[in-house]
Amino acid sequence: MPELPPPGIPENTSERASQALTPDAISAVLADFRAWLTSLNTPPPPPSPTKGEGGGGGAVTIDLHTLLGQFIAVRQEVNLQTRAVRAQQEQNAETLRQLTLALDTLRQSQARVEETRQQASDEAVRPLLKTLIDLYDALALAGREMQRMSETVLPGLEQLTTAADSGADIPRSLWTRLFGFSTSSPAQRERERLVRDSAERIRQQLASLVTGYTMSLQRIERALRQHGLEAIATAGERFDPERMEVVEAVAASGRLSGEVIDEVRRGYLWNGRVFRYAQVRVAKG
Repeated sequence: MPELPPPGIPENTSERASQALTPDAISAVLADFRAWLTSLNTPPPPPSPTKGEGGGGGAVTIDLHTLLGQFIAVRQEVNLQTRAVRAQQEQNAETLRQLTLALDTLRQSQARVEETRQQASDEAVRPLLKTLIDLYDALALAGREMQRMSETVLPGLEQLTTAADSGADIPRSLWTRLFGFSTSSPAQRERERLVRDSAERIRQQLASLVTGYTMSLQRIERALRQHGLEAIATAGERFDPERMEVVEAVAASGRLSGEVIDEVRRGYLWNGRVFRYAQVRVAKG
């Protein structure tokens, strides 16, 4: 910062030019300039002692009352902060508890909705499962009848084939019952060919029927398993009143009392619950 001009000297140069430079004015200016230069070399006076400072070394006096008040104020501030933190923690705990209750309620509501939906789906598919089970029972019964017929007819076909190959006479009643015409053929070779062709055709038809029934039963069983149905094991098992119904008690069967001898009608479990009870014959002690 530039120094100020000596006293009496105007700052504006235009004003200086307008004043007359007389000898008295020059002397006054020089005197003021000399006094100004002298004041620049004079050292500043020492600072006066402030309140609380002593005269022997400048040590600061500690005010115990003020210090105690400051400590009390700090303690009150800490207590206020502690209470605020504790209140915030309690509020957070209550908020967390409310959120937990709301989440549990939401889960229970969702579980009830899922259970209701599952029950509705089960009720919708139950008639279909009953139809599949009835169809399986009908096909299984027809398959057993076809198997018994095969066991009865195939020995007769073997007898006819053997008789035709040996040239022996075929019983008229059996020939007429199976093929619908008489054995009185004029040519022996033609008769043998007819017998062989007819027997082979009947074998193939019986085998095809048995195979068709078996494949149909397998497809129905796969469909039942896909919908959660499983057959109840009965043969050789102990009678289970929770899953089985007794239709006949067989005495002197050589089995232990209460053991299942035969299954009359298959039972099913659906998702771990009884869908239809199994009807069985059990040994009577």
